Amino acid sequence: MFQKIVDMSKTYEDRGEWTKYMMLETTRKEIVMAMMMTACDLSAIAKPWEIQSKVALSVAAEFWEQGDLERTVLEQQPIPMMDRNKAADLPKLQCGFIDFVCTFVYKEFSRFHVEITPMLERLLNNRKQWNALKEEHEAKMAVLDVAKKPNEEKASAAASANQPSKTENQPQAKTCVIN
Repeated sequence: MFQKIVDMSKTYEDRGEWTKYMMLETTRKEIVMAMMMTACDLSAIAKPWEIQSKVALSVAAEFWEQGDLERTVLEQQPIPMMDRNKAADLPKLQCGFIDFVCTFVYKEFSRFHVEITPMLERLLNNRKQWNALKEEHEAKMAVLDVAKKPNEEKASAAASANQPSKTENQPQAKTCVIN
């Protein structure tokens, strides 16, 4: 619906006429206001990287505290974004958040008002920064996986060698003959 409203805004050359059109229907007005509130709630994602990355870490710390409470008090496994044990996945989670929540809002608002375009550009830049951190983490994990593999193979081979064969452990069948 918001996309239709944005598309409709392009048909009006006079801003005053557009404003009158927007005021005619409560639903249109409420949808635009709801999207504006969403954009405001998400605004930290469109700040310069130095600010945005600090805000993301602060929010993540709050989520991790909640996850700690879920684990200890409720004895439940928290979802990944609230699990302190998955803190290294923060860049991946941020990329997903930007891709599936934030980009739509700012892309549509920048079509609605070109003044929003710098915010969209910063959001996309922040996405690149998070992605670089995600790729760096994934590369380190791949190196660790390669380094672990020979040790795991040795341990598996040793465990197999120490296992008695199936025939050694199985009891011999006994036949009882009754005359």
